[in-house]
Amino acid sequence: MKWQISRIEVSSFKAFKHILLDLGGASLLTLDGPNGYGKTSIFDAIELLLTGQINRIQNLFNTLLTRNKRDYADNLFWNSRSGYNDLCIKIEFINDGRKLVLARHCPAEIFKKPANNRADKYGNFKLYELPEFESSEFTKNNFRDNSFLDEIFGKNFRENFSFLNYLEQGQNRLLHTRVDDRKEKLGNLFNISDIEAEIESCNTVYTKLTRYINNPERTAKAVSLKEEIATLRDTLQAEAGIIEYKKLSTTDVPPGWDKEILFSSYSAVDHAAYLESVRKLIALLPLKATIKTRIHNETIDAAIERNEESMRSLARFGKDLGKLDGLEAIKQEIDELERSANIIKRGAKVIKVEEARSLPNWKDGRLEWFELQIESRNRLAEKSSTNANVVAELEHLKKQLLEEHKKSYPDDKMCPLCGADWEDHKSMVDAIEAKTKQISDSLGQDGKDLVILIAAMDAELKLINTHIQDRLKLLTPTFEPNLHVALSRIKLRLPAIIQLLEKLQSEKIQFTYAFTEIDDVVDERFEKLKEILRNKKQVEADALALPEDWRETINRAFKDLQDFYIVTVEDLKDKEKFISIKANEAQNSRLQTCITELKVIEKETKAAQKAQDKIEKLRSTLKKTEQSYTDQTISAIEFIFHIYSGRLIQNYQRGLGLFIESREGTQLRFLTAEKSEHDAVMSMSSGQVSALSLAFFLSLNKVYSQVPLILIDDPSQSLDEVNVASLTDLLRCELKHCQLVVSSHEDDISAYMRYRFDRAGLATSSLNMQLLAKEAL
Repeated sequence: MKWQISRIEVSSFKAFKHILLDLGGASLLTLDGPNGYGKTSIFDAIELLLTGQINRIQNLFNTLLTRNKRDYADNLFWNSRSGYNDLCIKIEFINDGRKLVLARHCPAEIFKKPANNRADKYGNFKLYELPEFESSEFTKNNFRDNSFLDEIFGKNFRENFSFLNYLEQGQNRLLHTRVDDRKEKLGNLFNISDIEAEIESCNTVYTKLTRYINNPERTAKAVSLKEEIATLRDTLQAEAGIIEYKKLSTTDVPPGWDKEILFSSYSAVDHAAYLESVRKLIALLPLKATIKTRIHNETIDAAIERNEESMRSLARFGKDLGKLDGLEAIKQEIDELERSANIIKRGAKVIKVEEARSLPNWKDGRLEWFELQIESRNRLAEKSSTNANVVAELEHLKKQLLEEHKKSYPDDKMCPLCGADWEDHKSMVDAIEAKTKQISDSLGQDGKDLVILIAAMDAELKLINTHIQDRLKLLTPTFEPNLHVALSRIKLRLPAIIQLLEKLQSEKIQFTYAFTEIDDVVDERFEKLKEILRNKKQVEADALALPEDWRETINRAFKDLQDFYIVTVEDLKDKEKFISIKANEAQNSRLQTCITELKVIEKETKAAQKAQDKIEKLRSTLKKTEQSYTDQTISAIEFIFHIYSGRLIQNYQRGLGLFIESREGTQLRFLTAEKSEHDAVMSMSSGQVSALSLAFFLSLNKVYSQVPLILIDDPSQSLDEVNVASLTDLLRCELKHCQLVVSSHEDDISAYMRYRFDRAGLATSSLNMQLLAKEAL
């Protein structure tokens, strides 16, 4: 839909007696002028025509005025100074040669009645479709319902107008709404109204089913039937003995013989099968010890097979299994020390402030001193000649060479540079120092100062290096690289291996041996460990006493073997008697009739409860669907919003670009890259909030608006020059297909925006509201 506004005519509306605006074919129309000359009134007129209300005034009315007051002497929208002329707003739209003229009209006589003057009374502003812009045929044939606007401009156009097409006063009311209420405000945009209606239907049906289940008449009848059933059963139980129902099985689905209701109608086959199942369990009771032994031994074999890889790791690492954290800490410290040593090795001539700060063991005040020396060094290096820099470097390299040479050959009298033979080591060092001094003396004063300064800095670095080397001598012997590498390979499996180690230690199995890389040793340890575990097996008292189906018999009735161990012979004997009593009951006709009637009631109740469960599942599914659809809808603008916010909030101290979090469709929250729990709006200035508002508004328009119309009332109100420039470029590049109507009380900003649009080859127009208002007021 490419409908754009061509002309606007406003009569007797707010401050205007009559005003006519010709927008032409401009991509950007600016409404210029100081505050109070009708810029916002023009936007109010457009909004009233296109939506049937003015959202800003509606919100203010609900906030400021009492609901009980009905009559008002004056009307907020009608200009009574116009000579009691009718209120009328006309807008002509064009679309590729097609024209559409819409109007809102209200006769002046309507405003004479005080009850019609409430600011939230919009029903009197009727919508009409006129044949021509100059027409005043506000007739029944030309009357249109508000739904006509959605037919022309798209579904939910009126509800979404304030989110997609119009941003008032540089702010978005949605930003100042609770994060969990923002989704509700955008309900029509998310198109979840139908789902919400279905959820409400589910609530209604669920309530009706609850009333049916708790119906007093049905409840009373069920109680009466239960009392009669109890009386009949007492008669039978007096003959067969009184046995109350006791559930013995523990499986999720109980076997047939352990149900409270055994027979819907008597069956000899079922009767015999139930008794046979119980008698099989009775036969297994004397074999509990053998079964325990069998299960114990099978558990050991299964544990060995299941934990084979972890046991092999225990055989390899033994008591060293838990050393990974310590080794990693040592390695990290060694790496840091070596990094610091490498920095020092490069010398004071090239070291940077950041590198100096990273070095350890600075004495009090020495780091600050050293940073000042770096600044002095840099200044001297700039003023000194190339020779001075070279001499300084040679001085550093000389010291390094002499130190290394002295470590390896402390008494060598041969020069390490030229090979000359000196009488002793000291004479050689003195000669080198003399030559160095001779070269240094040839330098200028700045060069000499630079050499002396770097020598002093090197001396300071040497103290730190001594500390580093001493520390490395202590740490290096304690680090076991092979063990560290081996433990790192199994790092993800370590928790499971340690858990197995603790379990074995609790069983008095100790691991005193250390880590080895020899596979033969690992294999030997592994076999010994398996042998220790297998030695924990027990000897069965009589392995042949168990029937072939013993396991199946127990598993059909019990979830866990321990449940079988606690069952007694008396329990199973009572179960036999209970089965016999229920068989007798099933043969009693009257008892059966009562039971049938009670079953009907219980079945109906159960059916209602199942229906409730289904309704609850459906309601839950609908809510999840609503949240998922909302989440997807938000995700559709997430990337564009991130880009737009990054372009508009360019001086935001926490980084460029904001993110949207939907919490699976339950919230709408704006976040910085820091992922704070607080909404980004809470930490922003008014200018940044305005920029965020613009970014979110333009993102919604870009993705969801079906009408290429953007109205922005005074966007520069809280924005600085950078933000305004960014906004202008965003509008002319990303939204150049839209018709933009922007108001501004600053002429230079308005002129700047038109200039940028003109440079992009887009038509612009400007209306001076101060001049037009003088004619229209």
